[in-house]
Amino acid sequence: MKTASAIVLLLSSGLLLASCASVKNAKTVEAASPDPYPGVNTVGEDREVWGQLLRDHEKIRRVVLYRKDGVEATTESDDPAVAAKIIQHAKAMQARMKTGATVRVWDPVFKELFERHASVKLEVTPTEKGVSIVETSADTETVALLWSHASGVNDFVRLGPPANQRATRRIAFRDPPPNGEVAVGGERHRLIIGQPDEAMLRDLKAAGVTGVINFRVPTEHPEFAEASIVEASGMRYQSLPVAGAAGLTDDVIDAARASLHEACEAGGAMAIHCRSGNRASASWAAYRVLDENVPIEQAIAEARALKMSPEVEAKARDYIARKSAK
Repeated sequence: MKTASAIVLLLSSGLLLASCASVKNAKTVEAASPDPYPGVNTVGEDREVWGQLLRDHEKIRRVVLYRKDGVEATTESDDPAVAAKIIQHAKAMQARMKTGATVRVWDPVFKELFERHASVKLEVTPTEKGVSIVETSADTETVALLWSHASGVNDFVRLGPPANQRATRRIAFRDPPPNGEVAVGGERHRLIIGQPDEAMLRDLKAAGVTGVINFRVPTEHPEFAEASIVEASGMRYQSLPVAGAAGLTDDVIDAARASLHEACEAGGAMAIHCRSGNRASASWAAYRVLDENVPIEQAIAEARALKMSPEVEAKARDYIARKSAK
């Protein structure tokens, strides 16, 4: 952890914050007594939990769904100790948002979000392995901040401490909202739930994505020139059309694994998607087990977060078993 700045991990719906705010700012929670904020923990109490979650980010996975009125997020870990810290921290951050006890004041997105705390409704529900969050607002500008914040939190889960050093990218309000995604701790690759629109593809490029794998059959969305948009932005486009679980052949999964591996080796990242995430999930599970030596049940849990169906799971398990035996 950095000693010259407060590293804050704010994990709730979106409220996973990493703060580098200077303690000299007496108006911030980092330096101030908690007395002005009833029900808010002391800085020391919260910082201990924040620091542990920061160190354990690779054990966290997160599913975010963007809505017209805000976000839904489920943040979990298979490690019971990490799951308990997630719950503990989420409740603490709920208290901070309720009272406007701001953090990360140097980051415009987070600063503005806490300034608008009165217009935010935040619900925190513990799950078996973490928390489920619903965070909404009736104000469209606040909704855009919630989207931006949630996307920034996903960056933190994927990248860990390096994501702490930069301001959060803004996402403009639009209707329909962006597609959801799954963030896997320690993974730069982007797992998209649904068909990304042009704005999201531009966001992916800005976030460092170097290529896109589309598992949809071209006739599913002939009106959207995804290949042209991706290639015009400077990213690589790969079409691996899959018509249902039967279309998940060894050749398709082999090709997807190769692209994910090559991008990772080159320091880049791929975004994978289909219409829902289901068809993309098989290749992700296979890549995680066979190329990254992740335990199969962990990989399957990640793939289920990407909406993996029982039929696709059976195909993925069969592929992994056969390839592992060779």
